[in-house]
Order: sequence, then C-alpha cells, then structure tokens
Amino acid sequence: MLTTIKDSRPRYRIVTEWVQSAVLQGNPAGVESVRPVTVFLPAASLESPDRRFPVLYGLAPWTSAGRQQMDWEPFKESLPNRLQRLMDAGALKPCIVVCPDLFTEFGGSQYINSSYLGRHADHIVQELIPHIEANYPVLKGAASRAVFGRSSGGFGALRLAMDAPGSFAAVACHSGDMGFDLLYRRDLVDLCYALARHSGSVSGYLNALRKGPKIGGKDVHILMLLGMAASYSPDATAPDGYRLPIDPMTGALDEKIWQQWLAHDPVVRMEQSQYREALQQLRYLYLDCGNKDQYHLHFGMRQLKQKLQNQAIHHQVFEFDDNHSGTSYRYDVSLPLLSQALVHEG
Repeated sequence: MLTTIKDSRPRYRIVTEWVQSAVLQGNPAGVESVRPVTVFLPAASLESPDRRFPVLYGLAPWTSAGRQQMDWEPFKESLPNRLQRLMDAGALKPCIVVCPDLFTEFGGSQYINSSYLGRHADHIVQELIPHIEANYPVLKGAASRAVFGRSSGGFGALRLAMDAPGSFAAVACHSGDMGFDLLYRRDLVDLCYALARHSGSVSGYLNALRKGPKIGGKDVHILMLLGMAASYSPDATAPDGYRLPIDPMTGALDEKIWQQWLAHDPVVRMEQSQYREALQQLRYLYLDCGNKDQYHLHFGMRQLKQKLQNQAIHHQVFEFDDNHSGTSYRYDVSLPLLSQALVHEG
C-alpha cells in the first residue's frame, strides 16, 4: 500500500528565465545572445517574501550548463536539495543561488571575455547582476555577493574576482583550471591526431562531427581544447576565428600563441599587481582540489597557494583524497564558508 507523506513547510522554488544580452550580440561564434538563467529561491524566501538575501552565483563546469546545475541527478544529491538541506541544518544561512548559462558548441564556457565567443564575463557582471538585483529579493552590493564553481566554473569564479574587482566579496574555486603547462600542454598532441583525419582542418573536423550520429568521449576532449583556443587565443584574422597553440601537422608548439594561453593561467596572472590587488580585496577566498586530479590541477593549486602566501593574500586551501570527477559534495564545505563571509539582512 502506498503512503503519501505531506510536508506543510514551503520548500525551495526554481525559476528559469531567458535574458536578452546586449554584450553577446553579434559574436563571431554565433553564441545565442538570449541566455537562460536559473535561480534557486530557498524556503525562507517563500516564508518571508519581504526579506532580502545574499546571493551566490554558481558557474557550471565544462560539459555542463547553468540550467543543468539545478537538475535531479542519479546517485547524487541535487544542488537544490543540498542547498536546502544545509539551510535546514543551520550550516548555510539562507541565500539565493543564481546559475548563469553560457554553454557553447565547444561544450561549456570559461566565463571570460573572448572576441570570438563573446563577452561572457561582462554578461555576468554588467547584465546578470543588475537583472537579479532588480527582479529578485537579494541584498544589493558586492558585500552580499559571492561566486563559486567547479573545474571551468572554478576557473571562471577566480577569473571574475581577478578581472572584475569589487563585484564579489567571496569566491570558491573547486578544482579550477590553473597550471596550464601540466593541464593543457601534454594534451595538445591529441588535437593533432584528431585534426590529421581532416588534413589539419578545424572546420573539416567540426563539420564531420556535426554530421555524425553522436559525439564520443574523445571528441568531447578535442572540443574542449578547441574551446580553450576560442577562449584564450581568438583572432579575427584566422580562418576559424581563433588560433591553435600547436601546428596540427608537425606537432610544433607555437610559442607566441602558447604565451597567449599562459597569460590566462591564474598562476601566471599572479605576477601582475592588478590581479594580486583584486584578490586582496576579497573578504574570503576558498580553493580546493583532489590530490589525484586527472588534469593535474592539484599541482597548479599548490603553485597558486605558494604565490598567495608570498603576497600575504588571505585564503584557505583544502586538498582532499579524490580525483576531478563527481566532487560536488565539496560544496558542503565551501558554501557555508562563503555565506559566513557575506553581509546578511539585519
């Protein structure tokens, strides 16, 4: 016999809407300028409609998207259920969570401005933040605003802190892209092999991929590398709109283009005072990574940690026993810490 259990408490609400972006219009990649944004409204906001809450911006990893972050997942606790559980337990103060969606045909976003893919960072800072503050019960101002993410989302969170100082008070970077020499360089030869089937042509490879019945795991990896080129080394004079840091026919590294990639590495950017000063403005900076990360990101995090320490920039670093995959459980640690750093109502 089936039993229905009723819970009289108001639960969270998920809202997805589409926002017209001015800064994304006309980008050469053809990324849609009308973008979805998904918003988590906690039970407390339904119980007290006049109350205002801090807001956390959650950035999706590569091969995911903002709207997908709020979905149910098999064998995992969904992000909405995790958030409400933490709030019910008193570990996380009530807050609103916003998930921007900047998914591209390459499989994701690095959440930075690119002359090819469009001004993704500007979309978040200049368009989404004002939109959320005008239409949802959030506290206005950076003191009540944080950003977090895993993998590419963690990279994006850290880069938003560096590139748009004063936009967020707290940042959590989970297994974020850094230490590019170990992260990307050894994988560039895979790009050569993939493009060799099409005489080194990126467009030939992409056209064949679009005509195929499905995209396999290896192709997802190649698309990611092409997406990094579209993010890190866009060039309007190049046939494809961006340049590769490796010659697909000879395997020779193009040092000039590779330096363009390295300029986006958070570890390398710490050499510039403007980015160090931006991180010093934060109330709280959280970093973590598994010690068996398949992309060797724990080494990059250790390099960044050393530079943060040398500059006396306040931060917390956590290294845990796991790899890169399926580590959203770490939000149980980071999100309460982010919330504690923010200004709440009253």
